[in-house]
Amino acid sequence: MDAGAGARGDGLRRLAALMDFFLARLPAFKRLPQETLEGLSRSVHAKGYGKNEPVFQEGDPANAVFVLKSGLVKAVKYSPRMEAASMEIIAPGQLFGMIAVMDKKPYPVSALPLQDCEAYRIPAALFASLMTDFPEFSKVVYASIGDHLRQAQTLRSLAGEPVEVRVARVLLTLSNSIGGEIPIRREEIAELAGCTTETAIRTLVDFRKKEWIASGWKRVSVLDAAALQALCEAA
Repeated sequence: MDAGAGARGDGLRRLAALMDFFLARLPAFKRLPQETLEGLSRSVHAKGYGKNEPVFQEGDPANAVFVLKSGLVKAVKYSPRMEAASMEIIAPGQLFGMIAVMDKKPYPVSALPLQDCEAYRIPAALFASLMTDFPEFSKVVYASIGDHLRQAQTLRSLAGEPVEVRVARVLLTLSNSIGGEIPIRREEIAELAGCTTETAIRTLVDFRKKEWIASGWKRVSVLDAAALQALCEAA
């Protein structure tokens, strides 16, 4: 096989893998015609980011929408005193950055990986054309935005709550986004809940003793979401 044929084969495999991911994980893209998906896959590229390496920063021009392929990303808003508040937890298969692109304004938050991650980048002009040309696509995206806003409201409410409630809300949010086993460290849960690692560990141990969760090395599974939800509602 010559080098050109090998490169073409690699390109076709990359396109096929990207289309498989988008169709399996992103309901909005199932509403697009095949030829549109093929064109999209040639314009979209994945990039890796290290922990805390910004995908984008608050105030940056909104020149792309992103789809998280792997890892976890937090959307962070900074106060005038540069205190960070987590606004959203982004899981694999979720879009982020689209509100700023649709509003044609700078990104209102920073997107910081909680762990090494990989994200697909969709140019802003391409995403805007999909929203304009395909009403069924835009309908699903708008529904997704509603989910993002509800999660942001939940995380904004954490500041004044007891630590066990904050940890419970983080676990419920992650479980709803990811389902099954959540690939996350205790330190990352502490960061999202706004508490020390030691406090997060004590809380997780308590939840595990109550059989609300199962946990191990870099993973947590929610076993009793109803119990965690009841804890949150009682606060």
